[in-house]
Amino acid sequence: MTKYEQIIYDIKNDINGKKYKTSKKLPSVRDLSLAYNCSKSTVIKAYESLKNSHLIYSVPQSGYYVVEEHITPISMPNTFIDFSTGNPNIGKILTPDLKHCLNRAVDIYANQPIDPDVYGIDSLRHLLPSYLAKFQVFTSVDNIFINLGIQQILSILTNMPFPNDKKNILVENPTYRYFISFLENSGIKPIGIERNEYGIDLNELEHIFKYGDIKFFYTIPRNHNPLGTRYSKSQRLAIADLAKKYNVYIVEDDYFGDIEFDSKYDPIYSYGDHHNFIYLKSFTKIIPWIKLGLTVVPDHLIDDFKLHANYSYYYSYFAPSLVSQATLEIYLKSNLLSKHIKSIKTEHKIRLNLLKEKMGELSNLNISFTKPTWGFYSYIFLPEYINEDLFAKKLGDRGIKIAKGRPYFLSNSTYKKGIRLSVAKPNTNEIITGMDEIITLLKNGYQ
Repeated sequence: MTKYEQIIYDIKNDINGKKYKTSKKLPSVRDLSLAYNCSKSTVIKAYESLKNSHLIYSVPQSGYYVVEEHITPISMPNTFIDFSTGNPNIGKILTPDLKHCLNRAVDIYANQPIDPDVYGIDSLRHLLPSYLAKFQVFTSVDNIFINLGIQQILSILTNMPFPNDKKNILVENPTYRYFISFLENSGIKPIGIERNEYGIDLNELEHIFKYGDIKFFYTIPRNHNPLGTRYSKSQRLAIADLAKKYNVYIVEDDYFGDIEFDSKYDPIYSYGDHHNFIYLKSFTKIIPWIKLGLTVVPDHLIDDFKLHANYSYYYSYFAPSLVSQATLEIYLKSNLLSKHIKSIKTEHKIRLNLLKEKMGELSNLNISFTKPTWGFYSYIFLPEYINEDLFAKKLGDRGIKIAKGRPYFLSNSTYKKGIRLSVAKPNTNEIITGMDEIITLLKNGYQ
């Protein structure tokens, strides 16, 4: 071990051993150079390495000190197999790249004011039109708003008047459960249209558009939550045409569009004239360390959207933190986002194919399920004789967490009894073990 490495090792141990406590001054460069019989430059190099590890900090003309509340990294034990969440494990995804982007972001924007702006930082926004064009979403900088995420935008759009002067909100049934919860808590009763593995009934959609006084239709065309399915091209085209015909706005949630293996799969937005289309994207699933999304709004909605986004500051922040925005900017500029997405795709494809394989075993039990495409999710329809609450509890007793299906449906009468599975967190071994337990319980007809 070199003198440089020895100094680092000893100082780390002394900090963890509480010899040097929070904000306590560390030995001077001169004292350490004498103690280790080395040059002052060696000591300075060791201290700088500890600074870069965020263990100490320096004060000009004073010396080096231990950072406040030094935290030892915690390894969270895997006590259960978690099929219940769509939030990926942070520790599994290219952390060194994140550290690089965070450090660069802090360096570049250290002196930037943090005054809120409903648009987001200009330098990031100017990168986004070319990025969105990869998904056939063609727009200009002025139409792009950077925000905290999908749920926040849905709340703004719900409360905002639209030029079509219509009142009702149409949602797929089932759909994103937090939007359902928001509408219920706001005293708003949406209209629902059934969605299944094959999509929606377009004749029913036209009838609702024509007679339902629909302000906007909230839809998740691909990687549907909770079904894991997608609309066909003909359905996407038809939805775009009907929206224009009946002056209904489409609010398209493309939260996981980056993880797409079909390069010819285009969003509904790409099939319209952009007048009746609002496009939502989130980066939270692919960069879970930052909570950040974007919204593309048509020209004639920009002023009203800005106004209501500003209103939202009375009860929540609209814009993500400056560090989050700057981090995404570095990801895009350095092309690390493409590398990052490629890595996620590789791992995700393995897990998703494994889930499909295991789900196939349910066919032998005459149990229906949705075949996942490229998202996280799949849905198992439980037979009537199985109580889903007891079924979920039994799985929990075996160390397996799942999401019960009821919160994703609008009412008890439309509820298709089942459970949602997600491969966002479990690894391949956990998928095999967890699915084997689920299949065993279903074979036994647990009630």
